Amino acid sequence: MRDEDFLRTKVPMTKSEVRAISLDKLNLQGKNSLLDVGAGTGSVSLQAALEFPDLQVISIEQKDAAIDIMTQNMVHFHTGNINLLKGTAPEDIPDHLYDAIFVGGSGANLDAIIDFSLAHLNASGSLVLNFILNENAMTAYQYLAAKSITNLEMIQVAVSKWHGLGKGHYFKPQNPTMIISCQKN
Repeated sequence: MRDEDFLRTKVPMTKSEVRAISLDKLNLQGKNSLLDVGAGTGSVSLQAALEFPDLQVISIEQKDAAIDIMTQNMVHFHTGNINLLKGTAPEDIPDHLYDAIFVGGSGANLDAIIDFSLAHLNASGSLVLNFILNENAMTAYQYLAAKSITNLEMIQVAVSKWHGLGKGHYFKPQNPTMIISCQKN
């Protein structure tokens, strides 16, 4: 999906190319449930819900501005398979198993969110985390490396888009994003 398709405010959004890789790593084909932690604008939840209409998506977000724009986007895209919750992760996340979990924002609760995720993933469930800060990505990677998981991988995506400037053009860069993915044993 194009970024321009989403209603936008200053709330952070996972951009199209990063979203495509993250959704691929979530491996949602044939899955029943996705948890989106720190949903922001809702781009990951919304694209997953639209591409996989039988998927039940639970999205949690703590910021009012993000809840507002994601609610608007849910109406805009006519999604009926997303349950948007206002709350803090992990304490306000429903206590059941998920086939895949995406973490787009963690506040200051990264370790607790990872522990919750691993405890609440079905067998062979996918966990994907996105970071723009190197320190947070390294903390998550090292924390996950000590856990009982498989296929731990971290990649960096740096996207630049062709942009007009006066009579010329240049590649306008987006923030590089680290994508960490793994599966539960």
